[in-house]
Amino acid sequence: MDEKHDEIVMVHRDSLSCEAIVRRLKDGSLFLVCQCGGVKEPAIENRVLVFRSEDGKKWSEGEPIVPDNGTANYATDVDVDENGVITVSMTEHSGGYLDTKGLSLISRDNGNSWERQPLPVFGEKFCFLRNSFRAKSGARYTAYQFYDIPKEENDRLSAEGKCVFDTSLQYVRCGLISTFDNKIFRKSDDILVANEWDGKRVWQWPEPAPIQLSDGSFSMLLRINGAGRLYRCDSADGVVWSAPYATDIPNPNNKPKLLPLKDGSIALINTPNSATGMKYRNPLEIWISDDDMKTWKYKKRVLDFPGWLSYPDGFAEEDRIIFSFEVNRHDVYFASVDISDYFRRQ
Repeated sequence: MDEKHDEIVMVHRDSLSCEAIVRRLKDGSLFLVCQCGGVKEPAIENRVLVFRSEDGKKWSEGEPIVPDNGTANYATDVDVDENGVITVSMTEHSGGYLDTKGLSLISRDNGNSWERQPLPVFGEKFCFLRNSFRAKSGARYTAYQFYDIPKEENDRLSAEGKCVFDTSLQYVRCGLISTFDNKIFRKSDDILVANEWDGKRVWQWPEPAPIQLSDGSFSMLLRINGAGRLYRCDSADGVVWSAPYATDIPNPNNKPKLLPLKDGSIALINTPNSATGMKYRNPLEIWISDDDMKTWKYKKRVLDFPGWLSYPDGFAEEDRIIFSFEVNRHDVYFASVDISDYFRRQ
């Protein structure tokens, strides 16, 4: 890493840290959320903490995003709109992703207070919303990852002290929801991801990463556990999707992140390793494509620490990629990575 231009700063250490998400607020400050607490995930001790920084170098202590009500909670997306309104997509559960309630936390005062609302389209159902972005039309799109578990099965497993991995659910349902004309929502057709790999039962966390392409169509990258590579779906309109198909992008069962750049190129934050499992979540790299993800002509290694470099998430800003990630499921880090050499070489 070129330390003259790049910066990696430790934000927090906990008994568990999972899925750090950082965004720039309207006042210019940085706002980061992460699930922390307990020693595993999912667990009843899991809580979402908020961290703040003015410059990315010094960070506040973590504070719970909401008062503790005895349930575990998890955040999967943060969106900041043009008016500065913050929306955090959350999940509450009883410790094993059962008895789950989805919710949106809305703040109109820079995250100082929050109002609770149902998730768009899915209400309180077990759905992770991820990776909100603005399309060329101005519409807001958000990927979904929906677990349609029957209430009867949920209640039985909850009574038996089991968790979501013990359900008989055959498919995870993914797609996009879109916001038009002052909060009118539309849901796309479902992309079905089977809870299996190579003929064996494997629980899937697809963690869809959507992007709009240069011709106005849409694509989405999916984490498929066991595959050793990312999968992709395509859609002309964001409603009807192709079946998932394999890409040549290595991935060890880790969340990818796609970001639009100022010139229309697409950046990918990923751990390109074809061996599967948490211990193979390295190195951490930024790839950039100028041809709608057909090829990746620019690749920059951010970190090759021999540990678990998990769940990168952030945003692009001028000549930099700004994101958070965690190391070994304990340490939360903030990164500001210079990509000006990509624009210079064009």
